[in-house]
Amino acid sequence: MPNFEISSILIAGAGPTGMTAALELARFGISVRIIEKMSAPATTSRAITVQPRTLELMELRGKADEFVRSGNFGLGGSVYGGGKRVFRLDFSHIDSRYQYELFISQAETERILLEALMKENVEVERGVEMISFSQDSSGVKAVLRHKNGIIEEVMASYLIDAEGAHSIARNSLGLQFQGKTFDENYALGDLYIDGDLPSSDFHVFSSSHGFMGLFPLNSSRFRMIASNPLSQPSKDTAPSLEELQTIYDQRSHIPARFHNLTWSSWFRINSRMVEHLNVGRVFLGGDTAHIHSPAGGQGMNTGIQDMVNLGWKLAFVLKGQAREKLLDTYEQDRLPVIHDLLTKTDGLTEIIGTENPIIRSLFNHLAPWIVGADVVQQNSTARLSQLSLGYRHSPLSVHHGHGGSLHAGDRIPDFPLQVVRAGGVKENQTLFHLLNPSRFTLFLVGISDASIHAQISEQLAPWHELIEGIQIEAPNSELEYKRFQDYLGSKPAMLLIRPDGYIGFRCEEHFESELAKYCSEWLLPSSK
Repeated sequence: MPNFEISSILIAGAGPTGMTAALELARFGISVRIIEKMSAPATTSRAITVQPRTLELMELRGKADEFVRSGNFGLGGSVYGGGKRVFRLDFSHIDSRYQYELFISQAETERILLEALMKENVEVERGVEMISFSQDSSGVKAVLRHKNGIIEEVMASYLIDAEGAHSIARNSLGLQFQGKTFDENYALGDLYIDGDLPSSDFHVFSSSHGFMGLFPLNSSRFRMIASNPLSQPSKDTAPSLEELQTIYDQRSHIPARFHNLTWSSWFRINSRMVEHLNVGRVFLGGDTAHIHSPAGGQGMNTGIQDMVNLGWKLAFVLKGQAREKLLDTYEQDRLPVIHDLLTKTDGLTEIIGTENPIIRSLFNHLAPWIVGADVVQQNSTARLSQLSLGYRHSPLSVHHGHGGSLHAGDRIPDFPLQVVRAGGVKENQTLFHLLNPSRFTLFLVGISDASIHAQISEQLAPWHELIEGIQIEAPNSELEYKRFQDYLGSKPAMLLIRPDGYIGFRCEEHFESELAKYCSEWLLPSSK
Protein backbone atom coordinates (compact mmCIF):
# COMPACT_ATOMS: atom_id res chain seq x y z
CA MET A 1 0.00 0.00 0.00
CA PRO A 2 1.55 3.37 -0.99
CA ASN A 3 2.62 5.73 1.77
CA PHE A 4 1.41 9.35 1.48
CA GLU A 5 3.28 12.36 2.81
CA ILE A 6 2.66 16.07 2.52
CA SER A 7 5.58 18.39 1.73
CA SER A 8 5.51 22.00 0.59
CA ILE A 9 8.24 21.49 -2.03
CA LEU A 10 9.64 18.31 -3.55
CA ILE A 11 13.08 18.75 -5.15
CA ALA A 12 14.29 16.02 -7.52
CA GLY A 13 18.07 16.08 -7.86
CA ALA A 14 20.69 16.95 -5.25
CA GLY A 15 23.45 18.51 -7.32
CA PRO A 16 24.37 22.19 -6.82
CA THR A 17 21.09 23.35 -8.39
CA GLY A 18 18.84 21.16 -6.25
CA MET A 19 20.75 21.84 -3.04
CA THR A 20 20.67 25.59 -3.67
CA ALA A 21 16.90 25.38 -4.12
CA ALA A 22 16.58 23.50 -0.83
CA LEU A 23 18.80 26.00 0.99
CA GLU A 24 16.91 29.01 -0.32
CA LEU A 25 13.54 27.61 0.70
CA ALA A 26 14.66 26.19 4.04
CA ARG A 27 16.02 29.53 5.25
CA PHE A 28 12.52 30.95 4.69
CA GLY A 29 11.11 28.17 6.87
CA ILE A 30 9.56 26.31 3.93
CA SER A 31 9.28 22.54 4.29
CA VAL A 32 11.33 20.82 1.60
CA ARG A 33 12.10 17.26 0.63
CA ILE A 34 15.13 16.71 -1.61
CA ILE A 35 15.76 13.34 -3.25
CA GLU A 36 18.67 12.02 -5.32
CA LYS A 37 18.71 8.77 -7.30
CA MET A 38 22.49 8.38 -6.89
CA SER A 39 23.24 6.45 -3.71
CA ALA A 40 26.42 8.43 -2.92
CA PRO A 41 27.83 11.86 -3.79
CA ALA A 42 30.00 12.00 -6.90
CA THR A 43 33.74 12.29 -6.22
CA THR A 44 34.86 13.53 -9.65
CA SER A 45 35.39 17.24 -10.20
CA ARG A 46 32.96 17.89 -13.12
CA ALA A 47 32.13 21.64 -12.94
CA ILE A 48 35.17 23.44 -11.56
CA THR A 49 34.42 27.18 -11.70
CA VAL A 50 32.50 29.36 -9.25
CA GLN A 51 31.98 32.80 -10.76
CA PRO A 52 32.17 36.13 -8.85
CA ARG A 53 28.39 36.67 -9.05
CA THR A 54 27.77 33.30 -7.43
CA LEU A 55 30.29 34.18 -4.70
CA GLU A 56 28.48 37.46 -4.09
CA LEU A 57 25.19 35.61 -3.67
CA MET A 58 26.87 33.13 -1.34
CA GLU A 59 28.34 36.05 0.66
CA LEU A 60 24.86 37.47 1.26
CA ARG A 61 23.94 34.05 2.68
CA GLY A 62 27.08 33.72 4.82
CA LYS A 63 28.57 30.90 2.69
CA ALA A 64 31.26 32.59 0.56
CA ASP A 65 34.18 32.25 2.97
CA GLU A 66 34.09 28.44 2.89
CA PHE A 67 34.15 28.47 -0.91
CA VAL A 68 37.07 30.89 -0.97
CA ARG A 69 39.04 28.84 1.58
CA SER A 70 38.55 25.68 -0.48
CA GLY A 71 39.33 26.97 -3.98
CA ASN A 72 42.13 28.34 -6.14
CA PHE A 73 42.06 31.95 -7.38
CA GLY A 74 42.14 32.40 -11.15
CA LEU A 75 43.31 35.97 -11.65
CA GLY A 76 43.16 35.92 -15.42
CA GLY A 77 42.79 33.90 -18.57
CA SER A 78 45.54 33.48 -21.19
CA VAL A 79 44.60 32.57 -24.76
CA TYR A 80 47.30 31.28 -27.12
CA GLY A 81 47.55 30.80 -30.87
CA GLY A 82 50.34 30.56 -33.43
CA GLY A 83 52.92 29.68 -30.80
CA LYS A 84 52.38 32.79 -28.65
CA ARG A 85 49.97 34.32 -26.17
CA VAL A 86 47.35 36.18 -28.19
CA PHE A 87 45.74 38.00 -25.27
CA ARG A 88 45.09 37.83 -21.55
CA LEU A 89 41.83 38.61 -19.76
CA ASP A 90 42.72 40.47 -16.57
CA PHE A 91 40.16 39.84 -13.86
CA SER A 92 41.24 42.93 -11.91
CA HIS A 93 38.69 44.70 -14.15
CA ILE A 94 35.88 42.81 -12.39
CA ASP A 95 33.67 45.20 -10.40
CA SER A 96 33.47 43.06 -7.28
CA ARG A 97 35.54 42.17 -4.24
CA TYR A 98 35.86 38.77 -5.96
CA GLN A 99 38.24 39.78 -8.74
CA TYR A 100 38.90 36.23 -9.79
CA GLU A 101 37.30 33.02 -10.95
CA LEU A 102 37.35 30.45 -8.16
CA PHE A 103 38.49 27.03 -9.36
CA ILE A 104 37.10 24.37 -7.09
CA SER A 105 36.00 20.77 -7.61
CA GLN A 106 32.24 20.29 -7.87
CA ALA A 107 32.63 17.63 -5.20
CA GLU A 108 33.85 20.39 -2.86
CA THR A 109 31.02 22.71 -3.93
CA GLU A 110 28.50 19.99 -3.13
CA ARG A 111 30.18 19.31 0.23
CA ILE A 112 29.83 22.97 1.21
CA LEU A 113 26.17 23.10 0.15
CA LEU A 114 25.41 19.79 1.87
CA GLU A 115 26.93 21.00 5.16
CA ALA A 116 24.84 24.16 4.89
CA LEU A 117 21.72 22.04 4.34
CA MET A 118 22.50 19.94 7.39
CA LYS A 119 22.61 23.14 9.48
CA GLU A 120 19.08 23.83 8.21
CA ASN A 121 18.06 20.29 9.30
CA VAL A 122 17.44 19.25 5.70
CA GLU A 123 18.54 15.75 4.73
CA VAL A 124 19.32 14.67 1.18
CA GLU A 125 17.53 11.35 0.62
CA ARG A 126 19.88 9.27 -1.54
CA GLY A 127 18.93 6.23 -3.56
CA VAL A 128 15.44 7.66 -4.12
CA GLU A 129 14.23 8.21 -7.68
CA MET A 130 11.12 9.95 -8.95
CA ILE A 131 9.59 7.59 -11.52
CA SER A 132 6.41 9.52 -12.36
CA PHE A 133 4.23 12.41 -11.28
CA SER A 134 0.95 14.15 -11.96
CA GLN A 135 -0.36 17.58 -11.06
CA ASP A 136 -3.56 19.53 -10.71
CA SER A 137 -4.50 22.95 -9.36
CA SER A 138 -3.97 21.83 -5.76
CA GLY A 139 -0.52 20.30 -6.02
CA VAL A 140 1.79 17.61 -7.38
CA LYS A 141 1.63 13.87 -6.71
CA ALA A 142 4.96 12.12 -7.27
CA VAL A 143 5.77 8.41 -7.24
CA LEU A 144 9.16 7.64 -5.71
CA ARG A 145 11.15 4.43 -5.81
CA HIS A 146 13.65 3.74 -3.02
CA LYS A 147 16.83 1.72 -3.56
CA ASN A 148 15.28 -1.17 -1.58
CA GLY A 149 12.39 -1.28 -4.06
CA ILE A 150 9.76 0.39 -1.86
CA ILE A 151 7.34 2.58 -3.81
CA GLU A 152 6.14 5.77 -2.15
CA GLU A 153 3.62 8.40 -3.21
CA VAL A 154 4.24 11.99 -2.11
CA MET A 155 2.01 15.06 -2.29
CA ALA A 156 3.72 18.44 -2.62
CA SER A 157 2.60 21.98 -3.34
CA TYR A 158 5.27 22.35 -6.03
CA LEU A 159 7.95 20.25 -7.72
CA ILE A 160 11.41 21.59 -8.59
CA ASP A 161 13.14 19.34 -11.09
CA ALA A 162 16.95 19.51 -11.00
CA GLU A 163 17.63 15.95 -12.13
CA GLY A 164 19.87 16.99 -15.02
CA ALA A 165 20.02 16.30 -18.73
CA HIS A 166 17.95 13.08 -18.47
CA SER A 167 15.04 14.64 -16.59
CA ILE A 168 11.91 12.54 -16.22
CA ALA A 169 9.81 15.62 -15.48
CA ARG A 170 10.93 17.45 -18.62
CA ASN A 171 10.09 14.46 -20.78
CA SER A 172 6.77 13.86 -19.00
CA LEU A 173 5.75 17.47 -19.58
CA GLY A 174 6.54 17.12 -23.28
CA LEU A 175 9.10 19.93 -23.22
CA GLN A 176 11.54 19.80 -26.12
CA PHE A 177 15.24 20.05 -25.27
CA GLN A 178 15.98 22.20 -28.27
CA GLY A 179 19.47 22.68 -29.64
CA LYS A 180 22.33 20.67 -31.09
CA THR A 181 25.18 18.29 -30.37
CA PHE A 182 28.61 19.42 -31.55
CA ASP A 183 30.40 17.02 -33.89
CA GLU A 184 33.71 17.02 -32.04
CA ASN A 185 34.66 14.54 -29.35
CA TYR A 186 36.46 15.87 -26.28
CA ALA A 187 38.87 14.39 -23.75
CA LEU A 188 38.80 15.41 -20.08
CA GLY A 189 41.41 14.76 -17.43
CA ASP A 190 42.40 15.89 -13.95
CA LEU A 191 46.16 15.68 -13.59
CA TYR A 192 49.28 17.27 -12.14
CA ILE A 193 51.63 19.41 -14.23
CA ASP A 194 55.27 20.34 -13.79
CA GLY A 195 56.17 23.27 -16.03
CA ASP A 196 55.74 26.95 -16.76
CA LEU A 197 51.94 27.25 -16.70
CA PRO A 198 51.11 29.70 -13.89
CA SER A 199 48.26 28.47 -11.70
CA SER A 200 46.96 32.04 -11.43
CA ASP A 201 45.46 31.77 -14.94
CA PHE A 202 43.42 29.40 -16.99
CA HIS A 203 45.10 28.62 -20.31
CA VAL A 204 43.33 28.14 -23.66
CA PHE A 205 45.16 27.05 -26.81
CA SER A 206 43.76 27.45 -30.32
CA SER A 207 45.54 25.42 -33.01
CA SER A 208 45.07 23.48 -36.23
CA HIS A 209 44.58 20.38 -34.06
CA GLY A 210 41.62 21.95 -32.24
CA PHE A 211 40.80 23.43 -28.83
CA MET A 212 42.66 22.75 -25.59
CA GLY A 213 42.10 24.31 -22.18
CA LEU A 214 43.83 23.89 -18.82
CA PHE A 215 42.18 25.14 -15.63
CA PRO A 216 44.12 25.27 -12.32
CA LEU A 217 42.49 23.47 -9.40
CA ASN A 218 45.52 24.26 -7.24
CA SER A 219 49.19 25.16 -7.72
CA SER A 220 50.02 22.05 -9.75
CA ARG A 221 46.73 20.20 -10.40
CA PHE A 222 44.81 21.14 -13.55
CA ARG A 223 41.65 20.14 -15.40
CA MET A 224 42.44 19.54 -19.09
CA ILE A 225 39.82 19.72 -21.85
CA ALA A 226 40.75 19.00 -25.46
CA SER A 227 38.82 18.49 -28.69
CA ASN A 228 39.77 15.93 -31.31
CA PRO A 229 41.44 13.33 -29.06
CA LEU A 230 43.91 10.96 -30.71
CA SER A 231 42.12 7.70 -29.92
CA GLN A 232 38.55 6.71 -30.64
CA PRO A 233 36.33 7.38 -27.61
CA SER A 234 34.28 4.46 -26.29
CA LYS A 235 32.31 3.61 -23.17
CA ASP A 236 34.93 1.04 -22.15
CA THR A 237 37.94 3.37 -22.30
CA ALA A 238 39.13 6.70 -20.92
CA PRO A 239 41.89 9.06 -22.05
CA SER A 240 45.32 7.96 -20.83
CA LEU A 241 48.02 10.16 -19.36
CA GLU A 242 50.18 9.48 -22.40
CA GLU A 243 47.46 10.58 -24.82
CA LEU A 244 46.80 13.78 -22.88
CA GLN A 245 50.52 14.55 -22.82
CA THR A 246 50.75 14.02 -26.58
CA ILE A 247 47.76 16.30 -27.19
CA TYR A 248 49.37 18.98 -25.04
CA ASP A 249 52.70 18.72 -26.85
CA GLN A 250 50.90 19.07 -30.20
CA ARG A 251 49.09 22.27 -29.25
CA SER A 252 51.25 24.15 -26.74
CA HIS A 253 54.62 25.86 -27.10
CA ILE A 254 55.06 25.96 -23.29
CA PRO A 255 57.12 23.06 -21.87
CA ALA A 256 55.19 20.98 -19.32
CA ARG A 257 55.16 17.39 -18.08
CA PHE A 258 52.02 15.62 -16.91
CA HIS A 259 51.80 13.10 -14.08
CA ASN A 260 49.34 11.56 -11.59
CA LEU A 261 46.20 11.41 -13.72
CA THR A 262 43.42 11.10 -11.13
CA TRP A 263 40.37 11.00 -13.42
CA SER A 264 39.62 11.14 -17.14
CA SER A 265 36.66 10.79 -19.45
CA TRP A 266 35.28 11.44 -22.93
CA PHE A 267 32.41 13.78 -23.72
CA ARG A 268 30.62 15.65 -26.50
CA ILE A 269 29.22 19.14 -26.15
CA ASN A 270 25.47 19.56 -26.19
CA SER A 271 23.90 22.99 -26.43
CA ARG A 272 20.22 22.74 -25.53
CA MET A 273 17.48 24.50 -23.60
CA VAL A 274 13.78 24.17 -22.92
CA GLU A 275 11.17 26.63 -24.18
CA HIS A 276 9.52 26.88 -20.73
CA LEU A 277 10.92 26.82 -17.20
CA ASN A 278 7.64 26.04 -15.52
CA VAL A 279 4.47 24.19 -16.39
CA GLY A 280 1.73 24.48 -13.79
CA ARG A 281 3.30 23.59 -10.45
CA VAL A 282 6.52 22.16 -11.87
CA PHE A 283 9.68 24.27 -12.18
CA LEU A 284 12.84 23.30 -14.06
CA GLY A 285 16.37 24.56 -13.44
CA GLY A 286 20.03 23.75 -13.98
CA ASP A 287 20.95 20.99 -16.43
CA THR A 288 17.30 19.94 -16.59
CA ALA A 289 16.58 23.23 -18.35
CA HIS A 290 19.84 24.06 -20.14
CA ILE A 291 23.12 22.39 -21.05
CA HIS A 292 25.89 23.98 -23.05
CA SER A 293 29.58 24.23 -23.80
CA PRO A 294 31.86 24.35 -20.74
CA ALA A 295 33.52 27.42 -22.30
CA GLY A 296 33.70 30.12 -19.66
CA GLY A 297 32.60 27.91 -16.75
CA GLN A 298 28.99 29.14 -16.83
CA GLY A 299 26.82 26.03 -16.42
CA MET A 300 26.77 25.21 -12.70
CA ASN A 301 26.66 28.91 -11.81
CA THR A 302 23.64 29.42 -14.03
CA GLY A 303 21.81 26.56 -12.30
CA ILE A 304 22.62 27.97 -8.86
CA GLN A 305 21.40 31.40 -9.94
CA ASP A 306 18.22 29.86 -11.38
CA MET A 307 17.34 28.72 -7.88
CA VAL A 308 18.34 31.99 -6.19
CA ASN A 309 15.86 33.66 -8.53
CA LEU A 310 13.11 31.10 -7.92
CA GLY A 311 13.55 30.46 -4.20
CA TRP A 312 12.37 33.74 -2.71
CA LYS A 313 9.43 33.91 -5.12
CA LEU A 314 8.16 30.47 -4.14
CA ALA A 315 8.69 31.24 -0.46
CA PHE A 316 6.80 34.55 -0.65
CA VAL A 317 3.87 32.90 -2.44
CA LEU A 318 3.72 29.92 -0.07
CA LYS A 319 3.81 32.24 2.95
CA GLY A 320 0.97 34.37 1.56
CA GLN A 321 3.24 37.39 1.07
CA ALA A 322 3.10 37.67 -2.72
CA ARG A 323 0.63 37.22 -5.53
CA GLU A 324 0.86 33.93 -7.40
CA LYS A 325 1.72 35.69 -10.65
CA LEU A 326 5.14 36.43 -9.14
CA LEU A 327 6.04 32.82 -10.01
CA ASP A 328 5.63 33.60 -13.71
CA THR A 329 8.59 35.96 -13.50
CA TYR A 330 10.98 33.06 -12.89
CA GLU A 331 10.68 32.08 -16.53
CA GLN A 332 10.43 35.69 -17.69
CA ASP A 333 13.66 36.55 -15.87
CA ARG A 334 15.74 33.48 -16.60
CA LEU A 335 14.86 32.34 -20.14
CA PRO A 336 16.52 35.38 -21.82
CA VAL A 337 19.62 34.87 -19.64
CA ILE A 338 19.82 31.20 -20.61
CA HIS A 339 19.29 31.92 -24.32
CA ASP A 340 22.02 34.59 -24.28
CA LEU A 341 24.35 32.21 -22.44
CA LEU A 342 23.92 29.44 -25.01
CA THR A 343 24.47 31.83 -27.90
CA LYS A 344 27.68 33.25 -26.45
CA THR A 345 29.20 29.96 -25.29
CA ASP A 346 28.46 28.38 -28.68
CA GLY A 347 30.16 31.28 -30.42
CA LEU A 348 33.18 31.17 -28.13
CA THR A 349 33.54 27.41 -28.60
CA GLU A 350 33.38 27.69 -32.39
CA ILE A 351 35.85 30.59 -32.65
CA ILE A 352 38.53 29.22 -30.33
CA GLY A 353 38.08 25.64 -31.48
CA THR A 354 38.05 26.38 -35.21
CA GLU A 355 40.47 24.51 -37.45
CA ASN A 356 39.92 26.99 -40.29
CA PRO A 357 43.36 28.56 -40.92
CA ILE A 358 41.93 31.87 -42.20
CA ILE A 359 39.73 32.40 -39.14
CA ARG A 360 42.57 31.36 -36.81
CA SER A 361 44.97 33.77 -38.53
CA LEU A 362 42.49 36.65 -38.22
CA PHE A 363 41.89 35.73 -34.57
CA ASN A 364 45.62 35.61 -33.78
CA HIS A 365 46.28 38.99 -35.41
CA LEU A 366 43.19 40.99 -34.43
CA ALA A 367 42.37 39.70 -30.95
CA PRO A 368 45.38 41.37 -29.22
CA TRP A 369 44.25 44.79 -30.47
CA ILE A 370 40.60 44.26 -29.64
CA VAL A 371 40.87 42.53 -26.27
CA GLY A 372 43.66 44.84 -25.15
CA ALA A 373 41.26 47.79 -24.93
CA ASP A 374 40.11 48.56 -21.37
CA VAL A 375 36.44 48.73 -22.35
CA VAL A 376 36.63 45.27 -23.95
CA GLN A 377 38.41 43.90 -20.89
CA GLN A 378 35.73 45.38 -18.64
CA ASN A 379 32.83 44.12 -20.73
CA SER A 380 34.34 40.67 -21.32
CA THR A 381 35.16 40.04 -17.67
CA ALA A 382 31.75 41.38 -16.58
CA ARG A 383 30.04 38.83 -18.84
CA LEU A 384 32.34 35.97 -17.89
CA SER A 385 31.92 36.67 -14.18
CA GLN A 386 28.11 36.88 -14.67
CA LEU A 387 28.02 40.32 -13.03
CA SER A 388 26.49 41.92 -16.12
CA LEU A 389 23.57 39.48 -16.26
CA GLY A 390 20.32 41.12 -15.27
CA TYR A 391 16.60 41.47 -15.81
CA ARG A 392 16.01 44.90 -17.35
CA HIS A 393 13.20 43.55 -19.54
CA SER A 394 11.45 41.67 -16.76
CA PRO A 395 7.96 42.78 -15.70
CA LEU A 396 9.47 42.98 -12.20
CA SER A 397 11.80 45.80 -13.32
CA VAL A 398 10.27 49.30 -13.25
CA HIS A 399 12.44 52.38 -13.82
CA HIS A 400 11.70 56.09 -13.49
CA GLY A 401 14.45 58.67 -13.92
CA HIS A 402 17.85 58.77 -15.57
CA GLY A 403 20.50 59.42 -12.92
CA GLY A 404 23.48 57.08 -12.59
CA SER A 405 24.37 53.89 -14.44
CA LEU A 406 22.22 51.49 -12.41
CA HIS A 407 18.86 50.59 -13.91
CA ALA A 408 15.95 48.54 -12.64
CA GLY A 409 16.78 44.91 -13.36
CA ASP A 410 20.52 45.34 -12.79
CA ARG A 411 22.54 43.56 -10.14
CA ILE A 412 23.18 45.92 -7.25
CA PRO A 413 26.97 46.07 -6.70
CA ASP A 414 28.76 46.41 -3.39
CA PHE A 415 30.32 49.80 -2.69
CA PRO A 416 31.08 52.13 0.25
CA LEU A 417 28.42 54.55 1.46
CA GLN A 418 27.10 56.26 4.56
CA VAL A 419 24.03 55.08 6.45
CA VAL A 420 22.02 57.81 8.14
CA ARG A 421 20.74 56.45 11.44
CA ALA A 422 18.21 57.89 13.91
CA GLY A 423 19.08 61.40 14.98
CA GLY A 424 21.12 62.01 11.84
CA VAL A 425 24.07 59.91 13.01
CA LYS A 426 26.11 58.77 9.99
CA GLU A 427 27.88 55.44 9.81
CA ASN A 428 30.37 54.27 7.18
CA GLN A 429 29.23 50.99 5.66
CA THR A 430 29.25 48.92 2.47
CA LEU A 431 26.06 48.17 0.59
CA PHE A 432 26.15 44.38 0.84
CA HIS A 433 26.15 44.61 4.64
CA LEU A 434 22.74 46.28 4.39
CA LEU A 435 21.04 43.72 2.14
CA ASN A 436 18.77 41.05 3.55
CA PRO A 437 18.20 38.10 1.16
CA SER A 438 14.94 37.29 2.95
CA ARG A 439 13.15 40.57 2.23
CA PHE A 440 13.19 43.66 0.04
CA THR A 441 15.56 46.51 0.91
CA LEU A 442 14.50 50.08 0.11
CA PHE A 443 17.38 52.55 -0.20
CA LEU A 444 16.44 56.21 0.24
CA VAL A 445 19.33 57.93 -1.52
CA GLY A 446 19.95 61.47 -0.34
CA ILE A 447 16.36 61.86 0.92
CA SER A 448 16.60 63.57 4.30
CA ASP A 449 13.25 65.37 4.60
CA ALA A 450 11.34 63.81 7.53
CA SER A 451 7.96 64.58 5.95
CA ILE A 452 8.92 62.61 2.82
CA HIS A 453 10.06 59.71 5.02
CA ALA A 454 6.67 59.78 6.70
CA GLN A 455 4.87 59.76 3.34
CA ILE A 456 6.93 56.80 2.17
CA SER A 457 6.26 54.90 5.40
CA GLU A 458 2.53 55.58 5.07
CA GLN A 459 2.43 54.48 1.42
CA LEU A 460 4.36 51.24 2.17
CA ALA A 461 2.65 50.43 5.49
CA PRO A 462 0.74 47.40 4.07
CA TRP A 463 4.09 45.68 3.34
CA HIS A 464 6.06 46.76 6.41
CA GLU A 465 7.13 43.17 7.18
CA LEU A 466 8.56 42.64 3.70
CA ILE A 467 10.48 45.88 3.14
CA GLU A 468 13.27 47.41 5.20
CA GLY A 469 13.92 51.11 4.51
CA ILE A 470 17.45 52.51 4.89
CA GLN A 471 18.58 56.10 4.32
CA ILE A 472 21.98 56.33 2.60
CA GLU A 473 24.31 59.06 1.37
CA ALA A 474 27.56 59.25 -0.54
CA PRO A 475 30.75 58.66 1.47
CA ASN A 476 33.23 61.46 2.16
CA SER A 477 36.18 60.03 0.25
CA GLU A 478 36.51 61.79 -3.13
CA LEU A 479 37.11 58.54 -5.04
CA GLU A 480 34.28 56.69 -3.29
CA TYR A 481 31.99 59.71 -3.69
CA LYS A 482 32.54 59.64 -7.46
CA ARG A 483 31.84 55.90 -7.60
CA PHE A 484 28.63 56.39 -5.60
CA GLN A 485 27.43 59.08 -8.02
CA ASP A 486 28.43 57.04 -11.06
CA TYR A 487 26.12 54.31 -9.86
CA LEU A 488 23.24 56.31 -8.40
CA GLY A 489 23.45 59.81 -9.85
CA SER A 490 23.31 63.08 -7.96
CA LYS A 491 19.55 63.44 -7.45
CA PRO A 492 17.55 62.07 -4.50
CA ALA A 493 16.25 58.64 -5.44
CA MET A 494 14.69 55.41 -4.20
CA LEU A 495 15.89 51.91 -5.05
CA LEU A 496 13.94 48.81 -4.07
CA ILE A 497 16.28 45.81 -4.05
CA ARG A 498 14.82 42.35 -4.52
CA PRO A 499 15.78 39.54 -2.11
CA ASP A 500 18.02 38.08 -4.86
CA GLY A 501 20.11 41.26 -5.08
CA TYR A 502 18.68 42.87 -8.23
CA ILE A 503 17.00 46.27 -8.49
CA GLY A 504 13.26 45.84 -8.79
CA PHE A 505 12.13 49.45 -8.76
CA ARG A 506 14.09 52.66 -9.20
CA CYS A 507 12.77 56.20 -9.16
CA GLU A 508 13.71 59.72 -8.25
CA GLU A 509 12.14 61.64 -5.36
CA HIS A 510 8.34 62.17 -5.25
CA PHE A 511 7.45 58.81 -6.85
CA GLU A 512 6.12 57.33 -3.61
CA SER A 513 2.75 56.47 -5.14
CA GLU A 514 4.42 54.64 -8.06
CA LEU A 515 6.47 52.59 -5.61
CA ALA A 516 3.31 51.71 -3.68
CA LYS A 517 1.61 50.71 -6.94
CA TYR A 518 4.57 48.44 -7.75
CA CYS A 519 4.37 46.75 -4.35
CA SER A 520 0.60 46.34 -4.62
CA GLU A 521 0.98 44.65 -8.01
CA TRP A 522 3.31 41.92 -6.71
CA LEU A 523 3.01 41.70 -2.92
CA LEU A 524 0.18 40.97 -0.52
CA PRO A 525 -0.41 43.10 2.58
CA SER A 526 1.49 42.06 5.69
CA SER A 527 -0.43 40.54 8.55
CA LYS A 528 -1.25 42.99 11.29
